[in-house]
This record gives sequence, structure tokens and C-alpha cells, in this order.
Amino acid sequence: MNRYLSFVIKTASAALIPIILFSCAPVNLYTINMNYIPSKTIATGTDNIKKIQLTVARFIDARNIQDTMLIGTVESPDGGMKPVLPKYSKPVDTVTAGIREYLSAAGYSLSPQIPVWDLKNDSIEKRWGSVLIGGTIDKLEITCRREGVKKNYQANVKLTVVFADVRNARIFHRMEIETSPSLIHVRFSEKILEEQINKALSDSIEKVFGSVETIQNIIGEL
Repeated sequence: MNRYLSFVIKTASAALIPIILFSCAPVNLYTINMNYIPSKTIATGTDNIKKIQLTVARFIDARNIQDTMLIGTVESPDGGMKPVLPKYSKPVDTVTAGIREYLSAAGYSLSPQIPVWDLKNDSIEKRWGSVLIGGTIDKLEITCRREGVKKNYQANVKLTVVFADVRNARIFHRMEIETSPSLIHVRFSEKILEEQINKALSDSIEKVFGSVETIQNIIGEL
């Protein structure tokens, strides 16, 4: 019985060693699930709006950074910096999908196409529905400064959104929007990083596509 118990203890100890080593290993980066999360109930459009077919082109990452997968940094009290990366999809795909999700919930007719568009009139193709929407990601970042008890979170999202009349191959409206929510907290977690960048992204999308100005410009062109 003692020999059997000794064997069980040795086996269990051997199994726990990698877990202990892994849990004690330093974290070299953080990953978060960046996503559009509605901050309020989306008002559905009128019948006129619902008839307009929109095509959302894949957004262009225009941030002045070398690695476009980077979406933030975490700074430790000693000045060390660790990167924050998206867990599942690239920033351009997250922004494009978020806009499509908002427009679909608002009742627009969405084309299944997600073309690559360089935001120029002469590259608009006739098969891209009635209204083409594209744009650039100018800023998209979440940072956290860990200063002892205080954790300072700062998110920043800036989008340029371009609307074009497909039939006449002409850009008719352009908007820039920027949101910068911040938070001071006693706790640090990837979850809070995620919440802050998602809030900034969602606010930006809703400010563009939920505005009366945007709707009026779309209706006025068609």
C-alpha cells in the first residue's frame, strides 16, 4: 500500500511540474478579443433606407506602425513594455465586420461582397451595389500604464469613413470620427483592456452610422 501511495505521489508531482512552471513563466504579450459590441439599442431605418443596398469594402489600415497586428501596449512600473495583440482577427477585419453588423441590425440591405477598394472614384465597380462604404483606420490603440495601485487605461480609435454612389462612380460624403475613452482602475486584466478598446471602436461606429447627417447624405444621393 505504501509503495502504491508513493507511486501516486511521484506521478502527480511530475504532472504538476509543467503546470507550475507555466503559471510562473513571465507574460511576454497580451491578447484580447476585439469586437463591435452595441452600446445601445440600434434604431432600424425607414423603408426607404432598407431598400438601399450597401456594400462595405475592407477597411485600409493606415496607422503609422510597422506591425499592423499591434493594437496596444502595457507599461510596467519599471518602464518595461509588452504588446497587446488581437486574439482572433486582424484589426481591418474587426472594423469591417463591426460596420457590417451595425448596418445589418439597422435594417440596411447588405451586399455579401467585401471588396478591396482604394477609395478612388475610378476604381469603383458597377457590381458593388448602390452605395459603397470604405475607409481607413487612422488610430486604433489600447494602452495601460501600471503605476503601483493605479492602472491607467487609455483607448483611442479614429476612423475615416468614405461613402460613394456606385452608379455614378463618385464619392459623395466623407467623415472622420475619433473616440478616446479612459479608465483608472486598481486591477489590471486583459478583460479590461478588451472592454476599453471595444468601447472606443463601438462608439466610433455608432457615431458615424447612427448620425442623422449620414442618413440624410445617403438618401439625398439616391
